[in-house]
Amino acid sequence: MKEGFKVTEVGDIPESWEVKKLQDVCEIAYGKDQKSVLVLDGKYGIYGTGGIMGYSNTFLYDKPSVLIGRKGTIDKPFYLDKPFWTVDTLFYTKVFNNVSPKWLFYVVCSIPLKKYNEATGVPSLNRNSLNAIPIPLPPFREQQKIASILSTVDEKIEDIDAQISQTQQLKKGLMQQLLTKGIGHTKFKTSELGDIPESWEVVKLGDIAYISGGKRLPKGRELVEVKTDHPYIRVADMFMGGVRLKKILYVPNDVFPNIARYTICEGDLFISVAGTLGIVGVIPAELNGANLTENANRISKIKLDRNFLYFVMSSSIIQNVIKKEQTNNAQPKLALARIREFNIPVPSKEEQIKIVLILRNIDEKLQSLQSRKQTYQQLKKGLMQQLLTGKIRVTVPVQEPTPA
Repeated sequence: MKEGFKVTEVGDIPESWEVKKLQDVCEIAYGKDQKSVLVLDGKYGIYGTGGIMGYSNTFLYDKPSVLIGRKGTIDKPFYLDKPFWTVDTLFYTKVFNNVSPKWLFYVVCSIPLKKYNEATGVPSLNRNSLNAIPIPLPPFREQQKIASILSTVDEKIEDIDAQISQTQQLKKGLMQQLLTKGIGHTKFKTSELGDIPESWEVVKLGDIAYISGGKRLPKGRELVEVKTDHPYIRVADMFMGGVRLKKILYVPNDVFPNIARYTICEGDLFISVAGTLGIVGVIPAELNGANLTENANRISKIKLDRNFLYFVMSSSIIQNVIKKEQTNNAQPKLALARIREFNIPVPSKEEQIKIVLILRNIDEKLQSLQSRKQTYQQLKKGLMQQLLTGKIRVTVPVQEPTPA
């Protein structure tokens, strides 16, 4: 064992630390029904497991607190340092003296709360079970230092989130401008899409691309995790822009001949047509020749710049149409014939490329920000594992004695 550590029920911890139960460091309290306090213009937030549900002119608690979902979302605790009201599906904590509320927040975040779920339907946590959870407890000033370090990382993540949000808004505005007004035009005409540059056309998607469906596996057969020559793209693998490769499943080799015609190639676009509608993306080289789910369509033989068409398909021009389809149908489904009728703006090839370059620059900035966020999230995860167990110790300055 590392010198200066001791064996405990929560693992090896520094000798100067203690092991306590949650009930020893805080009181876990029930929220209350909000109906009697809910007002339109209240000063204090009323919180549920998903965040603010409304406002009140009175509060349930006014000190820093860790909030834990009692029912529903039980694994996303959050921290408040202002007066608040919580509904009855949310616990809040009254943190005891000599315990740092922010440190306790990070401790609760490190607990696998789903492990304590006591319901078979809607997830639910029992207060007695929470109270009995053992945790390593450092001295108060060390708690404060640990919380300060982790808060600094959280602030960086929040700053990057703000940059991501701003960049997404910029992209949204640019897409609306570039895909309907173009670059440098002064003369416009009325079209099915509203006013567009005089030199542009509006065509049906079916006139500038070939749209075909995917295919499910034969009845009784299933996809496999073991890699074969035939990856299979599900809607669950799709995101706006492309396909996640991490959890790709495969078609058994003996099944492939039955669905061999329903493949998709590198550079083709896809669009999800059942369940979650309107996810659009480009097929990467790694999935050239993959089979496509019956819940998506293939867009191939594209006569426009492929990336330009992707931006149009992912913009409000098409996504708003899809939302209307989804609202109007009890079973959300995009028919092949309806997709072929989508109206597509068509600038010159040169302008298509210019528009793509501008929007791809924004996408690259977003990807860079997302990458930075992931780096800080990994840093935070590592620091929590090390700091909250004492594997890395923080230096706490020695307080000078007060002069007599």
